[in-house]
Amino acid sequence: MRSQPDTRRSTSALLYDENEKTIDAILDQQPLLGYTDIDGDNNINEPWHRRIFARHIVATWTFFGFLCLYMLRVNLSVAIVAMTTPQSATNQSVEACPSPNDSSSTPAKHGDFDWDPRTQGHVLGSFFYGYILSQFIGGILAERFGAKWIFGCGLLGAGLLTLLSPIAAKTHVGLLIATRVLIGVFEGPAFPAAGALWSQWVPPLERSIIPPIAHAGKEVGVVVTTPLAGILCASTFLGGWPSSFYVFGVITCIWFIFWCFFAYNSPSQHPRCSKKERDYITAVLPKPKKLKTPWLAIATSIPFWSIAIASTCVQFVYYVLLTSLPTYFATILRFNLQKNGFMFAIPYVFMMIVIVTSGQLADHLRARKIMSTTAVRKLQTIIGGVGSSLFLVLIGYVGCSKVAAMFCITLAVAFIGFHSSGCQISHLDIASNYAGTLVGITNTLASIPGFVGPAMVGAITNNNQTLHAWQTIFNISAGIGLFGCIVYCIFFDGNEQSWNRNDIEEITED
Repeated sequence: MRSQPDTRRSTSALLYDENEKTIDAILDQQPLLGYTDIDGDNNINEPWHRRIFARHIVATWTFFGFLCLYMLRVNLSVAIVAMTTPQSATNQSVEACPSPNDSSSTPAKHGDFDWDPRTQGHVLGSFFYGYILSQFIGGILAERFGAKWIFGCGLLGAGLLTLLSPIAAKTHVGLLIATRVLIGVFEGPAFPAAGALWSQWVPPLERSIIPPIAHAGKEVGVVVTTPLAGILCASTFLGGWPSSFYVFGVITCIWFIFWCFFAYNSPSQHPRCSKKERDYITAVLPKPKKLKTPWLAIATSIPFWSIAIASTCVQFVYYVLLTSLPTYFATILRFNLQKNGFMFAIPYVFMMIVIVTSGQLADHLRARKIMSTTAVRKLQTIIGGVGSSLFLVLIGYVGCSKVAAMFCITLAVAFIGFHSSGCQISHLDIASNYAGTLVGITNTLASIPGFVGPAMVGAITNNNQTLHAWQTIFNISAGIGLFGCIVYCIFFDGNEQSWNRNDIEEITED
């Protein structure tokens, strides 16, 4: 009697099944704007825009969406340096690096608000109080009703509220905190909605390329926003620091107009998706069905919880650096506001490069069957976790050497980029049909560090802006990041979970 075969399949195996149509589709996809079949010989004579796949167009505008998402999130991290009075001006403890004699390092002008580090920590972390509330429901809504409007309308709402932020800040710090909470509520569904979008658009062997590149809009947003916000805050345009809210809010509203015309929930709804591309995506992805979410299976899935724990730890490191590095640069390393912005952007340029290159490497290893999905994901997570933790610890030992500090900070941030092809994309591997829900749960948990991290920084540095205080911050972050890496590597399994297809097979059989 033959034993029952293991029905679980790794995502890389999805492309190498007996379905010959899948392979044919890969070799013979039709251009984006081709409404009729185009002969292969004539294809090369078509305009370039007719040879772009629909999924790449959707990914491109998702990229710009994440860029706007982080513009609205990061602008305050830079603006708050210009909005507040430094501790040294209020006779509070500051042990900073000495300023060079050159005029470029003279302290930048500061704003009108006398907020201590604890208050600043609450202001910076308030976004995440709202962000955590809408993650879970955002993923479910995106799966049930489509990701397009959940993603787009969330960013539009956040953009409009950002335009109101300067008025809120000038009225009362509590009103600014409330506004930032609401911005977090509107931005919360973005990542779960994107997860649901990828589950409809991205073939298995492009999962380490398309989503990470689209998500790299976050890093581009940081790279663009920090220097531009620094320049705007130091200028007299629209009152100085308020312009950093007005400019990015308007850009987001403009993006939403384009999103309405170029983004669609699935290939079947896209009017310009070619038949061959649609057939290819349909062949390699599980058939979409409106199914009941298997809550018990999710709650008892060890691979899923390894992803959730690892992602939460990674986000702790990421959010501490994202929200606090401008203050570290300005207060301890003594960069002025404009230089603060440009220097803060440098690590995220390298992080973006790592995201793109590591994603291509990951899919190459899987496509050639050199390594399994599980091995690839763990390798990327190990590199990212160990690398970032090592350089975080080293930051605390380089003292006032600005070159060494920038070197360590840049590498600590850059190594985080490996996680984009590791633990942070693993939801699609284990259960692509419920990617929106899984990402929603994971991001809900991973939002907690968004307000815990800044609060921790504020508590440690309150009346204590010293090199030793920041060394403690970096060491704690390194330890948490390494813990998440260890948990993931022990418990993660990249094979598709049985509950991702069980219900689909039953429905199909009926």
